[in-house]
Formats: sequence, structure tokens, C-alpha cells
Amino acid sequence: MAMKSIFLFAPAETALGKKGPVGFAISLAKAYGAQLTIFTVALDVTTPERHTDTQAVALDLRSAAQAAGVECTLITEHSHVLGVHEVVAEHARLHDISVIGSQGSGLLNERMVAEYLMFESGRPVIVVPQTHATPYTLGALAVAWDNTPAAGRALGDAIALLAPEHVHFLTIVGEKEFPTDLDSAALVTATGKRGIKADYVKAALFGRSIASALQEEAAATGSEMLVMGAYGHSRLRRFMMGSATADILQSSTMPTLLSH
Repeated sequence: MAMKSIFLFAPAETALGKKGPVGFAISLAKAYGAQLTIFTVALDVTTPERHTDTQAVALDLRSAAQAAGVECTLITEHSHVLGVHEVVAEHARLHDISVIGSQGSGLLNERMVAEYLMFESGRPVIVVPQTHATPYTLGALAVAWDNTPAAGRALGDAIALLAPEHVHFLTIVGEKEFPTDLDSAALVTATGKRGIKADYVKAALFGRSIASALQEEAAATGSEMLVMGAYGHSRLRRFMMGSATADILQSSTMPTLLSH
């Protein structure tokens, strides 16, 4: 069953109606006939000269949604008993999927809220770079496949919510080992039984960061979105060795669905 309810967190300081996370969320809602809820607040409340008219921004975002024929609900206020990130997660739990950017400046920023959403909302999150300007058009998806439970969860979420016609499974060789008793043909066959075209792509790391390799190879397949499991390893291993999720959040170049 495709998604019917989308939640967008759009900080008032960076929200743009025609591109970035806002433009993507509007086009996503239009593609699936989904209702869109936009939560916009000012994240930077400590810099006096950086005052943002949140209400004006919110009205502009709703106008952009309505112009695209998307039903839109605005949220611009919240209790200060909880932190903004906690309130955002509470609202996200009521929707099928969340959309957010990856801007990383400030004491509290989109990147931090996005990471909190992955752990605390119980819903998949789509991270969209601010520079992204291509509307969502029900195109192919690239699924980062490393044979982990997180990858399986991401695949399931993508199939259930996005109902893709084509999936490109993508494995980057040289980053870590993938112990498995299954071959790529089994993966493609199982996906095909769901009525989805699928193929398997294996690419070498070639000195790239894992985030760059995944995004570059996903773009090379013609996919408009990358799908991957979020934080599939222990906190200790992430601290010692880093993670592909953190790399994606820091250097996002294409919309990426992350499931934890």
C-alpha cells in the first residue's frame, strides 16, 4: 500500500518552496495523492539579528503545496516542555514517512533532527539536500544492499510505501565483508515475485567514501532516490569506524530514504 500521509520538517531559516526538502516533499505528495503536513519553526533562536518570520514562511510553503494541488496542514507552534527534535519525532510517528534536509550548521540543525528521527520516530526518513531541484516522478530506486537487517527493513519500507516499478540493488565492494548464503539472483528473483523489476549492481569503492560511492553509483543507474538501512551497526563500532549513514548526512547529494 503506497503512502497516504507525509510529514515534512522545514526550518524557517532555510525552507524553500520550489526545491530542496520542501519541493521534494510536495512533489512526493502529489505523485502518491498523499496529504502533506509541514512543521516549520525557527531553529536559530539565539542570534538576535537572524529573526525569521515563521508564519510568513509557513504561508509561503502552504501556497507552494496548494499550487501543486497538494492538501497541506501547517504546524508552526509547539510546547516548549519538550525540545524541538522531540516534538518533531512525536508528529512524525503519525505519518507514513518523514522528509527533512541535512543542513548542519547551528547548535540545533536539520542533520541532528534527522538523526533523532531515525532512532525515535519509528518511521523511515527521506533526507534531501538543499540544492536538490528535481521533482519526484515515480522513477527507479537504488537500494544499498549489504545483507543486514537494516537493509532488509529499508527494502521493505521502500516497497510498501513507494511501490516502485524498478529496483537496482547496489553493493559497494571493498568497504566491508558481506557474509551470506544467498546469491544476487535470489535477491532479484524474490523482488520480481512482488511484481517489481530488479537487477543487481556491484561496484568497487575505488578510494571513495562509502557515501560518495553509493550516491554516484545510484545516480549512474538512473535512480532518483537511494534507499538504505540507517545505523545498522553497534554504537561502539560507529564511534570507532564511522558509518555510511553519518557520511550520507554530512555529504548528501541525492534524496536518500533511511530506515532504522
